[in-house]
Amino acid sequence: MILRRFHARRFLGLPDEAFEFVPGVNVVIGPNEAGKSSLRAAIHAVLYGNPATTSTKFRDEFRSWGAEEPPVLILEFEVDGKRFVLTKDFATRKVTLQDELGRTWDQHKVVQERVAAQLGLVTEDLFEATAQVAQAELERIHINSIAKELGRIVGGGGEDVTTAIRRLDQHVRAMEKGTKALTKDPGVLRATEDKVASLKEEQRRLSSSAAAADRIRVELTAIRETLTTATDTLTIKRALLDQNREIVTLEDRLAGRQREEGMLEEKVKKIEDTLTKIAQVDHELESSTAAGLPDEDATAAARKLSDRAAAFEMQTGQLRHQLEQPDDIPAAHRLWRVAGAGGAAFLLTGAILAIAARVPAGWVLAGGGAILAAVGWWQVSRVARERARAEIRREERERNLAVLERTIESTRVELGAKLAQLGCATVKEAEQRLQHHRDLARTRVQLEQFLTDQRAGRSDEDIVEQWKTVRRDVFGLQERLRTPEVATRRLTPLQLTALEQEVQQLTQQVAGLQDKERRRSVELERHTVDADALALVEEQLHEAEEQLARATHRHEVYKMALAGLLEAHQQAQVPLREVMQKKASDYLNILSAGRYRLLQVDPENQEIELLVWSNDAGGWVQTREPSLSRGTVDVVYLAARLALVDVLTGGKRPPLLFDDPFITFDEQRRQAAAALLRELAGSHQVFVFTYTHHFDGVADRLIELPGPSRVEGPARGETPRAGVQPVMHEPEPAPVPPVGPLWDQSQSR
Repeated sequence: MILRRFHARRFLGLPDEAFEFVPGVNVVIGPNEAGKSSLRAAIHAVLYGNPATTSTKFRDEFRSWGAEEPPVLILEFEVDGKRFVLTKDFATRKVTLQDELGRTWDQHKVVQERVAAQLGLVTEDLFEATAQVAQAELERIHINSIAKELGRIVGGGGEDVTTAIRRLDQHVRAMEKGTKALTKDPGVLRATEDKVASLKEEQRRLSSSAAAADRIRVELTAIRETLTTATDTLTIKRALLDQNREIVTLEDRLAGRQREEGMLEEKVKKIEDTLTKIAQVDHELESSTAAGLPDEDATAAARKLSDRAAAFEMQTGQLRHQLEQPDDIPAAHRLWRVAGAGGAAFLLTGAILAIAARVPAGWVLAGGGAILAAVGWWQVSRVARERARAEIRREERERNLAVLERTIESTRVELGAKLAQLGCATVKEAEQRLQHHRDLARTRVQLEQFLTDQRAGRSDEDIVEQWKTVRRDVFGLQERLRTPEVATRRLTPLQLTALEQEVQQLTQQVAGLQDKERRRSVELERHTVDADALALVEEQLHEAEEQLARATHRHEVYKMALAGLLEAHQQAQVPLREVMQKKASDYLNILSAGRYRLLQVDPENQEIELLVWSNDAGGWVQTREPSLSRGTVDVVYLAARLALVDVLTGGKRPPLLFDDPFITFDEQRRQAAAALLRELAGSHQVFVFTYTHHFDGVADRLIELPGPSRVEGPARGETPRAGVQPVMHEPEPAPVPPVGPLWDQSQSR
């Protein structure tokens, strides 16, 4: 199969890209995130994806960023010179294969079977494990898928030999399970042997069980008689207890209804009283309004005038009181005058004595007289000043008193006018009338709220009707409790408590007897033996011995068949293994530049275990680290993958996809890998996805992908250099010339 043209829409990093391929080596080169892995994944999806059953998660994961619809993939390929167009639309979940003659196939199973047949790799796992090599996946080989396909090739179709051997071995092991060691789930042989031994033991046990059965029958008869008596007594007692519990329930219900009746009666009474009070308040409000209600603003103004007049009168009284009180003026002013005159006399006398008589004491007398004269005259002048100030204060108070009396008179005149306007004798009367009206209005609101709370959204008629209904219920319950049946069966609380304890004890006694009867019945059933049972056991023992003989014979047959199949399978696998080993050795010789020439599959290992001959080690070396380097391990597994392609495809030539699998190779091995690519290009179409130019020399077609920063611009429209194909942007693939169908025309429609 040769891929000629591929168009991907809305697939990962390929929003709308078209590519053309050629036979040989197609090298797709570009930096990281340029879309190389997206192109490889898209080719894989168009070859093996199923739009009809693909999950929504898959469709969302592979949808390009910003795209609203799932991907659409269109592939033009060539088989034996004939071209076909394969379309897989993940948006509409449809697959279509069409040739130029107009023949169309749209059933995914039919299309996929034939596409896979042309690829030679019938399952997606085989393709991923062999023909497709992604980054860091050289060592990953799907052992189960490859082993199954190898078995199918060796067996010639139908159920593969490996599966048959595995199932036959499972049958043998299942039959032998438990014969050599203890197990919870033994096989047929051990189970049958145990059954034979058990039946023999059962045959011996039956005879000893008969005597025990006779003893149990006697005991069981006595238990049943006691149980019958206790059950009858319990039935009578329990009926009486249930009746009294029902009576207690009725009494509790009656008490509840009586409480409800009392509450409803009280509520009706409160509603009636409230309505009466509301009527009285309304009458008083009407009367107070009819008599004339003082204006609140005028009343407030009258209150201010009254308060002002009272304040002025209080000030007037204080002034009169002050005028009536004498001033606090020192009264001993004559004494101070005498002291001043005496001091002056002493001063004069002392001065004369000191000057004329030259008596030293005269100066002392003169000094004392001077001091006494100064103090006396100072005090006399102070008293005079105090009297003058007191007179000024009295005159000021008299003037203020006259002003206040005039102000009081004008205020009282204005207050009288206000009271006349209000129609009240005093301010207090007006305030009392206003306050009385406010109290009535507030009382009216409170009564209305109380009435609303009592009614709780219902009408008075509904409340009265409910009260009557409850009264009828109370009467009915009382009459029911007075009936003779209730009166004759009613017990006192102490009697009821004693009856409950008695019923509880009887219940426990009956339960114990029933349990004892049940256990004895089970024992009797277990020990009951008759002739038929013994004959049945002997018959079962005979059948079990025959089953054991048949199982033993079948086990021997299975073992012989398994040994024959294993030997035949091993002999048939030798040529196929040799072909795979030869191909892998040839590829390994090229990739290792002759350092490793031989590779084999371990014949003792059921899985694919690769061994490499090393001259340095002098023997076969397992392909794993640290025996070999990481790069050498990758080389060996790459050779094995390519060899498996030749073995598994049966002569078909699927395209080989390499997504940078040579990143661990040094320069010498990269050159060897390039040589291998040229070798493979002779029989396969090869795709190499890389970010380097190491393989440009072996490329038959070089496709350069721009980096993510160059997704737009004139670079896409430039003419590429010779031998290099840029990404193509076209809405639909060009029509192909008319060719014949890919397979039998009977499959087309």
